[in-house]
Amino acid sequence: MPKKQQKQIDADPNNDVGQALSLLSETLSEEEKRIRKEGSEAMNTGEYETARQVIDFAERLIGFRQKVAALEEEWAQLEAARDTATPEVQRIVSKRFFGKKRKGQITPHEEFCRPILEVLVEMGGKGKTKVVLDRVGEKMKDVLKPVDYEPLKSDKNQIRWRNSAQWARNRMVNNDGRMKKGSPQGLWEISPAGHSWLVDNPSGDFEMI
Repeated sequence: MPKKQQKQIDADPNNDVGQALSLLSETLSEEEKRIRKEGSEAMNTGEYETARQVIDFAERLIGFRQKVAALEEEWAQLEAARDTATPEVQRIVSKRFFGKKRKGQITPHEEFCRPILEVLVEMGGKGKTKVVLDRVGEKMKDVLKPVDYEPLKSDKNQIRWRNSAQWARNRMVNNDGRMKKGSPQGLWEISPAGHSWLVDNPSGDFEMI
């Protein structure tokens, strides 16, 4: 590819994957609202088969939008990792798909792991999701950045840091076993592996109980 053409591609803001995912997520959200509204109108006018098919499509669209939202958050984590890399690494990986550096990096998922495990120990090994998250937020108030407190573009009712904490929890359940798998819905539980990890990786301001 000619250098001039490549330079144009590199400078094109449309090659910012984060922006593209955000735009797609917002577009899907608006489309979901429109489909729901017109589906309700079909139900009210007695077009039940049309309404049923619209509801089925809306449910599939919601599932797809959730996948896009997950990709959006995963890309944000990649951006955060890029922003903390050395200048040389940034130069290499930033040429095409990353946009401008975001104002205020989000806190990476992995930084939520220790606070989650510590809170669970403090709560006797388990706790309801909301309570655990509230305590994690309090424990991390000196760590979280302004951007962490912003709502997700894909879900205005979800605060970014709480979403990141839930991703960290999923990782510890499914990837490394530091949290129990198969816990009742709405309940978070530390596993023996989580206890062992805290013992092997002590923090200066925390003691096992």
